Amino acid sequence: MHYRIITCFRSRLMLSAMMLLAAAVVSCDQPPARTGMQLARTRDYEQQKSEREVWIFETNQGEFMILPLPQAAPKTVRQIKDLIQRGFYDGLAFHHVESDRMIQGGDINSRDDDPSNDGIGDPGFTVEPEFNAPNLMGSVGLAHPPGEPDKANSQFYILLEDRPQLNGRFTVFGVVVEGMDVIRKISRIPTDDSGQPSERIEIKHVYVDERYV
Repeated sequence: MHYRIITCFRSRLMLSAMMLLAAAVVSCDQPPARTGMQLARTRDYEQQKSEREVWIFETNQGEFMILPLPQAAPKTVRQIKDLIQRGFYDGLAFHHVESDRMIQGGDINSRDDDPSNDGIGDPGFTVEPEFNAPNLMGSVGLAHPPGEPDKANSQFYILLEDRPQLNGRFTVFGVVVEGMDVIRKISRIPTDDSGQPSERIEIKHVYVDERYV
């Protein structure tokens, strides 16, 4: 009986040691979770998608997914998320594109069939600037009139190239984590001299999805 107890005790010690070793190996293989800002800078998109909510944009050119960055722009993320949940972006359009450089949309004026006033719409509110995240390929930022960051509202841009010259001037509040091929396709649609697409690029529906949380 005494031998069995000692043997059992030793077995438990060995089992505990093995479990601790396994935990140590797992902890070495799995680095600690990083913040949204860190993930945005390293562009570790798979890690981003595995940990946070995303915003899904359905367009007549395809679907893409944005990861919001509340640590970089908390006020902006709250405002844009509220607009998404109220259906504000449904039916709007991308009114300005630059081939393989950027696309811009979200103007309330683009809801109608008159493209001549797109890009100058006023939805009746503004969003306070939050200059914290860098402007990299895939970054999503608030558009505003030249030199007037305090007048940013619902309009946003998505970059297809790094633009460090925009840092400290425009609020970056998200990053595209899926569907960059759709963004690039949209950017390559023919335009007039001002960059307005020759065909309507409609945002059919936008919604918040927590499939990766």
